[in-house]
Amino acid sequence: MTDKKLISSLQGLRAVAFLSVVLSHCGAPWLGPWAISVFVALSGFLMTCNYYDRPRTAPGLRSAITFSLQKIRKLYPLHLIMMVAALLLVLKGLLAQPSARGVLSCAAQLVVSIFLLQTWIPSSRFWFCLNGVAWYLSVQAFLYAIFPWLLAVLKKADTRRLRCIAAAIFCAQFLFSLAILKAGLSGKAAFYLTYLCPLFRAGDFAISCCMGCLYRSHKEEPTLRGVFSLLELTAVLFSGGCFFIAARQVDVLGTVAFRYNVLFTPSAVLLVWLLAVGKGVISRLLSAKPFLWLAGLSPYGFLIHQVLIRYMELAANKLGLTAHPVVWTLTVFLLTLCLSSFYKALERRMRKRHAKAAAR
Repeated sequence: MTDKKLISSLQGLRAVAFLSVVLSHCGAPWLGPWAISVFVALSGFLMTCNYYDRPRTAPGLRSAITFSLQKIRKLYPLHLIMMVAALLLVLKGLLAQPSARGVLSCAAQLVVSIFLLQTWIPSSRFWFCLNGVAWYLSVQAFLYAIFPWLLAVLKKADTRRLRCIAAAIFCAQFLFSLAILKAGLSGKAAFYLTYLCPLFRAGDFAISCCMGCLYRSHKEEPTLRGVFSLLELTAVLFSGGCFFIAARQVDVLGTVAFRYNVLFTPSAVLLVWLLAVGKGVISRLLSAKPFLWLAGLSPYGFLIHQVLIRYMELAANKLGLTAHPVVWTLTVFLLTLCLSSFYKALERRMRKRHAKAAAR
């Protein structure tokens, strides 16, 4: 299978995950945790595949930080733009009801957001401060930083050991979530520890890196396309079952300690693996151009859409407008795509201008 096919099928999955995030913020909340699990799985798997054969120096603290900064550099300007857009809404509220405590809180949130420290502070005042979705960028910065070291370790492991490492990490996450449940932690504490905490998220990221190493080392064998189509459909139904458990909060797996991460990790990793092989009908469907186009806009749309929703809600309240949920969701989605396309075109134009200036 070619790298192009690998990129196409998995980028299509990225598009679906992005759409799920937008839908989660428009009234379908249980799509969000699954989408984040898919993003983490895609990140670990694709980075491993992309960097597996590249010669790298021994990982150190400085090189890890440099690598992380290089990886987030593309999205960081947009993060700052959306942070300022969200800050204007906060300042509007402060002007209406000024207070010293509010000013200090706003200043603290600004500093935390600039340095992407949201998920390192166990306080709900900071997790979703300003542009709420930027918490994922905070987690990704950490995952990028540990990736060089992680890849160096995993490349030394054989196939059997890679499987054992992935299974051991998942079991450790499961037992940790179970310990949280048995300790009586619920609500914000359990939500933070299993959904937002970068150290916990490093677990599913490492599992995906293991899968990436296994994918690069496995020998491709002839398999009937119908078999893989059935496997892909099974993986989709598996994800649907996880949605049902999360939405209905069924038994242990439906509790806060499980339904924001551990519940969705197996289905997310399985989907990434099967679609990377790309032999089924679903992988061919997700390789279609509309999905690839949407995937190309998804990083920008991810950072844009939630602040956009807040401005739309403000405008609707001032004008006294109401909209059907479907109309509202479509409007959010279309405006997000328009703004994302505009920013992508602007970014491309600026990059060309810098390239011309550097060539002179």
